[in-house]
Amino acid sequence: MIASALWLALLAGGAAGAEPAAATRPAESWRLLGTLRPRHAREIRSSPWSVGAETMGRDYTIYRHWREHLGPLGVKRARIQAGWAKTERRRGVYDWAWLDEIIPDMVDQGVEPWVCLCYGNPIYPLGGGTGLGGGLPSSPQALAAWDAFVAAFVKRYGKYVREWEVWNEANLRGKSSAGGYGDLLIRTAEIVRGVQPKARILGIAAPGVGTSFVRAVLEHLKARGKLHLLDEVTYHPYSANPDSSYPAVAGLRKVVAGYDGRIGIRQGENGAPSRRGSFGALSQYNWTERRQAKWALRRLLGDRGRDIPSSYFAICDMAYRVGKGGRDSDARDDRGQVRLKVNTKGLLAIRDDRTVHHVKEAYRAVQHVTAIFDDTLRRIDGFAAGIEPPGKISAFAYEKGSGGPAVVTVWRGDRMPSNDLARSPVTLTCPAGRFDEAVYVDMLSGEVFTMPAAHVTRTAGRWVFRRIPVGDWPVLIAARAAIGKLNRPAAPPGGAAGR
Repeated sequence: MIASALWLALLAGGAAGAEPAAATRPAESWRLLGTLRPRHAREIRSSPWSVGAETMGRDYTIYRHWREHLGPLGVKRARIQAGWAKTERRRGVYDWAWLDEIIPDMVDQGVEPWVCLCYGNPIYPLGGGTGLGGGLPSSPQALAAWDAFVAAFVKRYGKYVREWEVWNEANLRGKSSAGGYGDLLIRTAEIVRGVQPKARILGIAAPGVGTSFVRAVLEHLKARGKLHLLDEVTYHPYSANPDSSYPAVAGLRKVVAGYDGRIGIRQGENGAPSRRGSFGALSQYNWTERRQAKWALRRLLGDRGRDIPSSYFAICDMAYRVGKGGRDSDARDDRGQVRLKVNTKGLLAIRDDRTVHHVKEAYRAVQHVTAIFDDTLRRIDGFAAGIEPPGKISAFAYEKGSGGPAVVTVWRGDRMPSNDLARSPVTLTCPAGRFDEAVYVDMLSGEVFTMPAAHVTRTAGRWVFRRIPVGDWPVLIAARAAIGKLNRPAAPPGGAAGR
């Protein structure tokens, strides 16, 4: 457990600046109340959280190996890919068995799939690539087959799925033009809405936060009078420091709103590896499981602080087939063997056979987020905290209902997450809110501590929280009533818990 004697001493002494007497009895000054109790997805009515369950259509991850970890994660949505080539191996014949195993079971666990209708099928001429950056179907025969597949998919699974995304990173490596993608988006959205009139359509799935391709696609839709088909623009903002992407995200949101204020944005795919040498984005950095967990917390709560629906990529490590060029493909090496490289962005680590080896620290961290930040917690618009000493510190405030118990998230976001647990003191001045029985919550460990009276002052119109330990991952200052039920701390040797 991260709440070591050293950590408690840090809270009570130098970092927290408590009275000297408190430093000699830290457990009584900052008392450990317990740890956050995860909530199963079935216990949560709604939330903005999603998890990536992509690549099953290419067998890079296997649903039955990790399905037991989905509901307990506490997310309410999961992004999956349609797997046209896996489903239609013979022309006009659909084998839905693999999807029948996945989609109804997800819903039974309280998790709604949203489907990315993407990737091509080589059984048709110019049928498009079967993986990332593989190109769109373009021949008349392939497009007619695509239309039929989409219609059949929506007819079969429309009772479970209400959100449909059109393609994944179509403009990666310049494979598709804005006009070519825009035409596919229009025809696919019209087919989906023809079967399911109230379906929500997501599009673009941009590999990054650039606006040039997004703008060009929206111009294409506008010129054809089809902007009404699109409900959300999705984007994938990979960056070693998750906080560094938000100025560009603000620019993207402004561009999208300029075409139609009804169209929202969604962070649709983003994650960090858990070790160096991982396959895929951000693999060049020296990642660890702790760094990944901090990164996940900052991305999810950074998105939540800006009212952006957010998906963590991915629930499980993925074993990619890699060709000689190092790209995602079905190529074999010189001996005819498929070369596999593991993308370690998963919340669950895998063995060579793609079964789950262990639950990572990031899985627990995401559980801590979903346990608290459901849709009953409303962000306080215009919240501005006074922070001393000043620095690149993110702070967002929430309340349960109008004037209900309050929560503030705080972290340092000036650089890529570190592997240590260093903290330094911050004094936070907040406008009026309900912080009854104020507690301090470490979102990495899930530990919840009472806040000593010496650190909390309420004056007319504001709260002051003095010398609060803050590191490069989110912590909460919250009213006890805002964080729900806790798991009780383990009893120390020779005494009762909390003594």
